[in-house]
Amino acid sequence: MAFQFDGYMLSIKPARQVLTLIPGWGVHRLTFFFEAGGTGDIPEWQAHQLSGELWVNDMGNAGWLGPLVQRWPMEAHPEGRNISFDVVLTDAQISGLEKARRGRELELRVDLTAVQLGAVAGWPARTDQLTVPISHEEWAKTLAQLDVGAFVDVLVPITEVEGRVTAARRLREAKNLIGAGRFEEAVGKARLALDAVREACDTVNVVRNLPSAQQRSQEQRWGVLIQSAYQLFSGAQHDDSGTTEHFTWTRADAIAAVATAAGLLARLEDLP
Repeated sequence: MAFQFDGYMLSIKPARQVLTLIPGWGVHRLTFFFEAGGTGDIPEWQAHQLSGELWVNDMGNAGWLGPLVQRWPMEAHPEGRNISFDVVLTDAQISGLEKARRGRELELRVDLTAVQLGAVAGWPARTDQLTVPISHEEWAKTLAQLDVGAFVDVLVPITEVEGRVTAARRLREAKNLIGAGRFEEAVGKARLALDAVREACDTVNVVRNLPSAQQRSQEQRWGVLIQSAYQLFSGAQHDDSGTTEHFTWTRADAIAAVATAAGLLARLEDLP
């Protein structure tokens, strides 16, 4: 990215560590770091004010993320300067990014305007764009600074019943695994969380010798759902020849598994 002014050029490139995130209550501050330098006949102490917008590429129509704010003007200097921009992202935006990203590299676009301060006539301004690729590993590490599951909309029940506490902990671990892109492991944690549900509902005995589907009681139908989820999620923990060894798990699969297990665990609170 470069801005050509009369007699000199201001250039900007991403820093080695390009971003960091400070969590808030429902909104979070994402900071981008760049290196800026000047070449040519640069006026002494020449300052510039930069501002712009942050976009995400290849994510459908909802590509705009928000305005980029520079905290103070920067001086053009041949030796270079470190600069930063802040943007505010909501939980909903981060959740949408994660859903659209699907574990891939995140490609962000920075649209900037540089205004030359203190000019004799007017306020000379230049605009340019820069694409900033963020690897899956770097983005996952950044999101890890958020509270558990801030970008995975699954409610984990709070319980004090022995056995169910362990199940809730496994679901929280599963949400972290989803954020790290480890979807198969997350599904495996969801399967382990169902142990408490199967025990409380006596699922093994409930589904034994079932009548036809139309003749099943409500308890039996719940039992079939619990047992089916348990058997499906077990595929993430076993590589049985010819069957589960071929199972693959996406982010959507992992979220569905955790949401299903969390819902079935929460349901126990209303059972006699």
